[in-house]
Amino acid sequence: MMVRLSEKTISLLKDDILSILYENQDRSMFTKGIARELRRDKEFTLHLLLEMKNVGWVDEVIGKNSRGIRKKWKISQELFEAWDKR
Repeated sequence: MMVRLSEKTISLLKDDILSILYENQDRSMFTKGIARELRRDKEFTLHLLLEMKNVGWVDEVIGKNSRGIRKKWKISQELFEAWDKR
């Protein structure tokens, strides 16, 4: 059974994701690593990341390796520049 989270809690989790990506801005991160730091499951974290991608807060970096296509995430350049200006 999945627990319903309030919009405020979801917003705070998205803020936490942005903080994690900002702190690791020199490298993109796998969904699994972000989920670990967020202390949430990978599927829920991916759902939040996809929502954030749709509004332009994060960028998806797709790479291939021996295990197939892997998704990594980084903070979007537009959002990073906006944060840098303040």
